[in-house]
Amino acid sequence: IEAKEPASAASGKGGGFMARSWGDGGNTQQLHHLAFDMYEGLAKEVGCTTYRKLPVLSVRPGFSGEGGAKKARKSAKLGPLIPSWLDGSVGPISALGLGDDTAQITPKEFVQRMLEKAGDKIEVRLGTCEGVDTEQGSERGSRKISGVRYQPRDANDGTIETIPADDIIVSAGPWS
Repeated sequence: IEAKEPASAASGKGGGFMARSWGDGGNTQQLHHLAFDMYEGLAKEVGCTTYRKLPVLSVRPGFSGEGGAKKARKSAKLGPLIPSWLDGSVGPISALGLGDDTAQITPKEFVQRMLEKAGDKIEVRLGTCEGVDTEQGSERGSRKISGVRYQPRDANDGTIETIPADDIIVSAGPWS
């Protein structure tokens, strides 16, 4: 169920930066590594044209003078990565990734291509979720999911439809 269209939020149209290491040290580290490695192959498989590996810089606001961009341009590692337009009052600059472990893709393109690839295995229904139906489970006091209620976007009469379901996944935004 999608309110407007898949990946219609601002982040669906944005830069879509990814970094293999962004989850390092946390509980989701393996998921970050797996997802990053998977995107390149999936992007090729579904025909995305916006996927690219590229270096990503962290640029903090700061001061002018011998800091920031001037200092970073002197660095053997950072110098070649600093764009010519980056000048003025900037503070420390560091590389978040050098292009082997950072990439970019337009999320909306990726979502649309994935839906096309899935064909009739996935149905996107436009509307607003109104609630979840449950029924008595097998154990006393337990409930189980039986459906999701939604109002179709084109229903002007308040019609509520139900999609039968055993499980549901609640997600928001093009990255989900």
